[in-house]
Amino acid sequence: MPKSTSSAPVVGRPRRFDDQTERRLLIDAVIRVMERNGYSEMSVSDVLAEAGLSTRAFYRHFQSKEALLETFLLREGEAVGRSLTRVVVAAPHPVAAVEAWLDRFLDVFYEPRRAKRTTLLTAAAAKASGPRLQIMNELRQSACRPLVSALEEGHRAGVLHSMRPEADAYSIHALVMASLDAGDGSQQDRATTRGHVVRFAWPALRLDA
Repeated sequence: MPKSTSSAPVVGRPRRFDDQTERRLLIDAVIRVMERNGYSEMSVSDVLAEAGLSTRAFYRHFQSKEALLETFLLREGEAVGRSLTRVVVAAPHPVAAVEAWLDRFLDVFYEPRRAKRTTLLTAAAAKASGPRLQIMNELRQSACRPLVSALEEGHRAGVLHSMRPEADAYSIHALVMASLDAGDGSQQDRATTRGHVVRFAWPALRLDA
């Protein structure tokens, strides 16, 4: 009797989405669930229900809720980096590029739509076991990279002083983060934060504050 040439039946339910689509659906679901429940009350089952995926789909990509959060943080950090790059590249000269970087970075914390997401992510990172140091460094690098370019160009053109543009960019980034705090646990208003950063950083770059 001749052997059958048909292939063996597929075991289990066929996948609806490829890997890239599954990861995107899971990551997109995180922010919607956090907006409703907060991070501490968010469960893997909540994310799966929001994404319309199975437990098996989740563990194909992530080992834990914390691993999903880290991936989400990286995606958001890369988006911020692209936004900062766009305004720096569009600026007419290096000094304007540095100013544009500062204003767009402040948008992350003060522009209502972005600030809401930043608040959720900050709370999530604090309540979780904590993103690895490598993740936080990558987020900082994404934000600082466009500023490094602006400082390098400005120093070469002689319109600002930055002999160590990478160190200067990281220092300005740290100054922004420190200046957000009003000292009593609340956030300072945008104008005060910007003024504080300019008062300390601009003289170091030999710019008019």
